[in-house]
Amino acid sequence: MPRVSAVDGDPVDVLLLFPPQTEARFFPYLSLPYLTGHLRRRGRRVHQADLNIALLHELLRDPGVLEVAARAEGGDGMSDWYRREMARAVDQHIHEIRAQVMRKTSPGELGAARSVRLARQALELFVRNTFLTSAWRGLDELDSAVRRAADLPPAASGSAVEALHRLVDQLLARHPPRVVGLSVAFFSQLGPALLIAAWVRRLRPRTRICLGGQQVMLRDTDLADLPSLRRTVDALCWTAGEEPLERWLDALDGTIPSTAVPGMTWLPRSGAAGRSRRPPALRLRDLGPPDHGGLPVRSYLNEGMEVAIISCVGCYWGRCAFCAYGNRSLPPGRYQQATVRQVADAVETVVRDTGTRFVAIVDENTNLRLVSKAMRAVRERGVRVRFGVRSRLESSLADPAFCRTLAEVGCAMIAVGYEGNSQRLLDLMDRGVRAADYQRIVDNVTGAGITLRFSVMGHVLDERPEEFEESLRFLVANERHIGIDALELLVPEPGSRLAQSPERFGVSLDTSGRLAGNPELSYLAGRVGYPLAVHGGPTRAEALARLERVFQVVRPGRVSTVHPPSRRAADRGGPHPADAARPHPWVRTVPARLDAVPDRILVADLVWEQFYALPRRDIEQHPDGLLTARTARGQRLLARLVDVSAAEPYPAVPAAAQRTRRST
Repeated sequence: MPRVSAVDGDPVDVLLLFPPQTEARFFPYLSLPYLTGHLRRRGRRVHQADLNIALLHELLRDPGVLEVAARAEGGDGMSDWYRREMARAVDQHIHEIRAQVMRKTSPGELGAARSVRLARQALELFVRNTFLTSAWRGLDELDSAVRRAADLPPAASGSAVEALHRLVDQLLARHPPRVVGLSVAFFSQLGPALLIAAWVRRLRPRTRICLGGQQVMLRDTDLADLPSLRRTVDALCWTAGEEPLERWLDALDGTIPSTAVPGMTWLPRSGAAGRSRRPPALRLRDLGPPDHGGLPVRSYLNEGMEVAIISCVGCYWGRCAFCAYGNRSLPPGRYQQATVRQVADAVETVVRDTGTRFVAIVDENTNLRLVSKAMRAVRERGVRVRFGVRSRLESSLADPAFCRTLAEVGCAMIAVGYEGNSQRLLDLMDRGVRAADYQRIVDNVTGAGITLRFSVMGHVLDERPEEFEESLRFLVANERHIGIDALELLVPEPGSRLAQSPERFGVSLDTSGRLAGNPELSYLAGRVGYPLAVHGGPTRAEALARLERVFQVVRPGRVSTVHPPSRRAADRGGPHPADAARPHPWVRTVPARLDAVPDRILVADLVWEQFYALPRRDIEQHPDGLLTARTARGQRLLARLVDVSAAEPYPAVPAAAQRTRRST
């Protein structure tokens, strides 16, 4: 059956929403395109909207709200100055930022990477200290805050919340829905999703509302008891949403009874109550490719255009003790894998429909041999596309020939988790990998020309000091060959083996309702689960200090999201000394009155959110902002500024500065 797209003004069967606030802005999050594709192929009218990226687009259309927001907080301290300078920098470069983010055209001097990062900083300033970025100590606290925010006029919660309400109102007017589905993949989206549900209930009282996604799968029993949810939401979908939504629409049509709808927890508003007794029958192999129609695929927060697919549901390994997502695959039949042809069809479809030249395969743990075969089939069809995957550091990558094969069929990036290289701990977590293979894997993958990006985990059970030091040495030894995407402490999520049997892993958990995450390291706390204590192991503070050492000591040489890019040569000699350097326009000098340390020049790189201290005895700053070295040490410091892309080398040094340096 041909796909049915929604037209402005026409009612739709389902309005699918991806709410803020999450960093998942690199490409459309896949829950919406897969649901949309399935329902459209069943003849249903669907409109999908990514409110998480739409909020950024609203800001880029009217960047003046940033300066208003920055000034509204008042104050004259360092943080107040920083906010105002950030707003000015965004306004100064707004045309370049728009060109990159909205159209993927040349962003000029700023460059693609800096444009993307400044856009991100702009959004964070816009939503700062609003309901959208609030942290919750427990679900009860979140629930109370949702009810308070829902009872207020949106403008009372700030410009960002007002803009979000306007977007929701416009969508409901343009695409009047029978059902609104909210996909809540990350904990940070939960509060905003419930607030949106309250607005929908007020604006369209007869519309049915359903929440689904990873967070509902993890927490549906607890969520079903929240008053804010019970007064606005009809159902919670605790499984993949394609079949439940399809069958619910059939039930609303009156063609089947509601008891035939699988995968739902019905709330009192639905006219029923309780958990559906019927398990879903639809399998991944029954599904077609994602449908991105209606999403602004070219306007995501990325340096290039990128879309995504999946090749499986769950994880074929599934045993890693800390992974709630993978652990759901352990019962027989839970893990579902696409066929080679199905993966190839999905890649060919998204390339044809969107024009992308890069496809992210976003499984939690991809079957690399399956994907290798599928991408070879894609090439045999005449489609050339690069792709990235996520995987463990598993034994197949210890084979150099296999790594070369991956590169030959277009693999450009592999993202991996790194929990250290203590085999004792890897075995305790049932990780299923061999630390003895790690160096060979790094050499093989990078030798094949594939970028290897690490997410580094800390607080790995009872990790001993010497085990941490060995793991740190491994990262340092390979820093030129890897990128680092994230640093995070282990968090036991509901449903994980670690949460179900903590005593087996030498930990105890606080299950009183208090929440724990990574507020110091991850966006809006990242994964959220139970507070833990490790018997005979490091405290949380000690584990956090270890990860901070990783940040300070390891300087990744490949694409990395936690450090500014380095220009240093391939050898370890470091950058060449610089006589003078001119900071980039997005690097600002902190006023001396705001710096508590005298006799230094403090500069702030607004793109990378980094401060650099330059002693005045070594470096002079001229009225036009030019920095010149007074001493040999000053030359090295300026070279470092150039190395981290905070400044450009200046070709000529004033004679007075040269005389000053020679005399010291």
